[in-house]
Amino acid sequence: MRKTPRSQARADGFTLLELLVAVAILGLIVVALSGGVRFAGRAWQTQERRSTEFGDRDAVQAVMRELIASGRAFEGNEGSLSFVAPLPTALARAGLYDIDIRAVDQQLVLNWKPHFSGSNAATLDTTETGLASDVTEISFGYFVPPAGWQSTIPDKTKPPGLIRVNVRTTSGSLWPALTIAPMLDATGDAGK
Repeated sequence: MRKTPRSQARADGFTLLELLVAVAILGLIVVALSGGVRFAGRAWQTQERRSTEFGDRDAVQAVMRELIASGRAFEGNEGSLSFVAPLPTALARAGLYDIDIRAVDQQLVLNWKPHFSGSNAATLDTTETGLASDVTEISFGYFVPPAGWQSTIPDKTKPPGLIRVNVRTTSGSLWPALTIAPMLDATGDAGK
């Protein structure tokens, strides 16, 4: 009968200490991976929330840009802007509308009614739409050459060259400033 050397017999299996070390290392790897997965999940949710917020803000700014750019007969002060313009094509409403933009009860509000200057104009219904919530303030500035930026439109017969819109949210943050140039007609004046 042959005897096996002692070193060969030990190589056939793992000692209890080696198994414990392997399990401990595997446990550390699992803990590190689960922490990374949790971090990635939170980062994903934060990014989705920010994308939604910025997407909403960008959509509201696009609507305001379209309305103001196509507007005429502007009247405004620091807190509100009124003008006549067609509604966005997505609403599928033809004609001109009296439009008013202002902040009311922590909402950015758009009011509109058909533009009509006859005797029944006061009886037309006004539609109010909330464009954005959590808005504490909207401020308008009007660039009137050569005077520069004004807080009101001084001459209602001549539209401003530029209209600047700033929106402050309830968290205190500001949306990026929106500066819009009303469209000019063939004479070089903004639409009347």
